Amino acid sequence: MRTRLSRVIALLAATAATALTLLVSASPAQAESPILGVLSLSAASGTVTDTPFVASATTNAPCPSGYGDNASLRAGKPGGPYALLGRIGGDGGYDTAASVTLPASRSLTTVLGGTPADGDYEVVVTCSGVLTGVHPKSFSTYITVTGADWRVKAAAATTTTVRGSAHVVKAGRTLTLTAAVTPAGNGPVTFTDGTTALGTVQAAAGTATLATTGLAKGWHQIGASFTPDDPRAQLASSSKCSWWVYVY
Repeated sequence: MRTRLSRVIALLAATAATALTLLVSASPAQAESPILGVLSLSAASGTVTDTPFVASATTNAPCPSGYGDNASLRAGKPGGPYALLGRIGGDGGYDTAASVTLPASRSLTTVLGGTPADGDYEVVVTCSGVLTGVHPKSFSTYITVTGADWRVKAAAATTTTVRGSAHVVKAGRTLTLTAAVTPAGNGPVTFTDGTTALGTVQAAAGTATLATTGLAKGWHQIGASFTPDDPRAQLASSSKCSWWVYVY
């Protein structure tokens, strides 16, 4: 009797472990943004010899906690290396303010060591702490140089659509929801039932899928909203046309 009870307990434990494994593996991995946030320049365009390049640049969030002792405004080819556009901000408290604003004092030509070739460049604000060093990510924006002029590179608009595996489904049955983002992008997609969030899934190559069995009986208006991993490259969007499903 004791041996049979031990086998039952072992079987239940194994079943629970398997179910937990399936639950965990079914949870979509969330990708990290490649940047801390977006950087806004005080001018949207200019010339490569303008001194300063811009009056100032402002982040959309504070520096990460522990990285607020110093901040610097820099420019260079995308991915670096970057050269200073102005003096390093050493006032501290950059991780507690709502945002960080730094002035520039040099031109792009000076910073890049000569007249820059046509193409894309990156302007960044880096954050650092006395004890933590320089944060591996930065606040960033892209600019495009053409001849003697530069212009902020606008992020591409996106369109998000949503559809389900059926318009009518029985209560408790699985309904598979699919969101498509064009141009294809990567980032979290949140599926909604009216104003209620159903779940968030990481879109890969413009597609995100969510399976749900929890819809109550009645009509449901399904929507989806996309937030890009890289807001420099793409803009967020939400589905304008909903997918209606009836649960009976």
